[in-house]
Amino acid sequence: MSRSFHHNTTTFGRTDWSASKPTLQSSTTGGSGPSSKDPAAITSTWGIGWWTPALMILCYVLALLIAIAHLLLFRFIDGKQADGPQEVVSQTFVATASNVLANAFGICLRSALGIAFVQHLWRLLRASAMKVSTIEDLFSVRSNPFLLFKIAVLRAAPVLCVCVIIVLGSQVATSFPPGAINVVTSQQTSFSTVGIPFFNASFMGNGSGVDASAYSFTTIDPDVGDGGFVPHNFDGFKGSNLITRIARQVLISGEALDMVSPCGVNCSYVMEFEGPWIECENSSSTFVFQSNATNDVRSNNFTIYDGQWFAPSNADSARIFYNGTYTLANFSASFLTPISINYTVDSFGEKNATANIQKEIITCSPARAAFTVNNTYTNNILNRTYSANPISKLINLALLTHEGVVPVPGLVTLNDTFGTQPANWTETTQTYYRDMNIMAIFDSVLSWVDGSFVGYLAASQEVGNLPKNQTTAIDLTTPSWEDIVSTSALGVSHSSGAVDNPLNIVDSTRFNNNFGQYDAFNSSGPQFNVTQDLLNDYLFQMTSSLMVAYRNWNTTANATVFTPTNIYSFNQPLSLILPYFLTLAVSFPFMILGSIALIRNGVSANDGFIQLIATSTGSAALDNAAAGACLGGSESVPRELKDLKIRFGELIGRDDVDVKRAGFGIEEEIVPLTKGATYGIAKWI
Repeated sequence: MSRSFHHNTTTFGRTDWSASKPTLQSSTTGGSGPSSKDPAAITSTWGIGWWTPALMILCYVLALLIAIAHLLLFRFIDGKQADGPQEVVSQTFVATASNVLANAFGICLRSALGIAFVQHLWRLLRASAMKVSTIEDLFSVRSNPFLLFKIAVLRAAPVLCVCVIIVLGSQVATSFPPGAINVVTSQQTSFSTVGIPFFNASFMGNGSGVDASAYSFTTIDPDVGDGGFVPHNFDGFKGSNLITRIARQVLISGEALDMVSPCGVNCSYVMEFEGPWIECENSSSTFVFQSNATNDVRSNNFTIYDGQWFAPSNADSARIFYNGTYTLANFSASFLTPISINYTVDSFGEKNATANIQKEIITCSPARAAFTVNNTYTNNILNRTYSANPISKLINLALLTHEGVVPVPGLVTLNDTFGTQPANWTETTQTYYRDMNIMAIFDSVLSWVDGSFVGYLAASQEVGNLPKNQTTAIDLTTPSWEDIVSTSALGVSHSSGAVDNPLNIVDSTRFNNNFGQYDAFNSSGPQFNVTQDLLNDYLFQMTSSLMVAYRNWNTTANATVFTPTNIYSFNQPLSLILPYFLTLAVSFPFMILGSIALIRNGVSANDGFIQLIATSTGSAALDNAAAGACLGGSESVPRELKDLKIRFGELIGRDDVDVKRAGFGIEEEIVPLTKGATYGIAKWI
């Protein structure tokens, strides 16, 4: 009985089956040749096909497109709201999408590298003989990175080892891109028009007598004879005395009254108005004060601080002295700073004290200026800065008219009361009304600092035993009354001025930055600091307070509103760009190497079981060596098989010349493949 054998040998390509699709089972025939139902030969087909190169290129291109898509996603949502009504996409979606894109990138790139790896590996298997154990390690190195530390693997395929390192590194690299974007709190800017408190000294409602009286800071009386109004003294004692009380509070605190934000928690706006401004001149001189310290020292006194505020009390007094355009109202202050003090005991044993003193004088005139104020609210806390552009001094408010009347036709009715209809205000009378209100602010502030402090030289305990005809000098390196008082040589007292006890304000403000008790031995000593800038700052804070307290003037401003919002911030673009595109860049040469290996091999390679079984069944030597490990598992593999050197090529010694056999074999069994030759098996009886 003859037996026909059906062999199917498949290398890297698909099997070329005949149209009849015969089975691989043996069939018994009665003749001496192949069965008429079976093909005469089973052969492999040369050609790389389209699937393997297309899949390798597609995976690489997909990885590139995914990286670009991830970058575009982060660029799109960068700066956009992460929550709230204007949320473009939820944070959960962004986090999930980022992880999906990163993982998809890694899968595609590793797939492309895996295909290139296999093509290059089979190129090496054709080129040289290697131990079976080394070939086993090369097939397993992608799943077991510890094999990279084996010298045999590194020597056999250094390029493949680098490829595996890139594959493993890509898994680490893809963990960085999702962290390239963060959610941060940012101030979103919007703009709106808001109503704000304001100051307008010229405002008089509808221009009637009733409104003019209501919006003035001082009391004005109707005058029937001349048809106008008569202003009272600029003493701020109108109605509830509110302006005077506000001035006191501002002088004590040094700050304006709190102003509630009109535009939200965080916002800013700019306003402009005309307000009080003071113009000052300074002069300085020195003098020597000497007293007999053994006498009644309180009779040897001198004024340490002297502040005088002069405002025109009425038209009669002003008419006598002045007939000019600008007001004679002014504020002047003098304050003394000690330089040194000398004590002498004369031949009669009497003590004398001599002080060298510097005298500063400041003289100021009321004026007005245009203010530009930047109001910025941060967490409802106001920070205000301003600049001032001086305009001119205030006009002469003591007019040379009958009884000092400001004539405004239509202001007063026949019943000797203010009317409710608009009066005929001229530019001159409007200017008077404006400066009258500004003068009231000056009076309310400066009247509180009208007064004086008196100092005197006293006997010093430290010079009680000073020998006769000798002098001791005390140099004050930091000139202040405190230093003199600490020697028990100076006493101070104070007196009232224009209003009741005004110096209670002086000793609590920045005009005096160091006050204590007023006696000769326990005082810390006054230090006065009256400057034009300080006075103007108080006047500005006072005007700002009047905006809040009176709310007689309102206007609108363009406010910039800052709203804290959570937004996406693509603030670490390198965390995405470097891992993605650097990995793609270092992978690209291996795509080229894989493509070259694919073309040179002439057929595509894969990791499947069919390829392994089809390429390892043609060698008798390999078949015999592998028989001892046919159960599988690394424990049953004999040493002879591991050390056996094999390569892939054309098996020699076959009887059939037309159909050749390709597969793994020892070097004595193998010659290089001939591209284009027919490889497979011919059927024989």
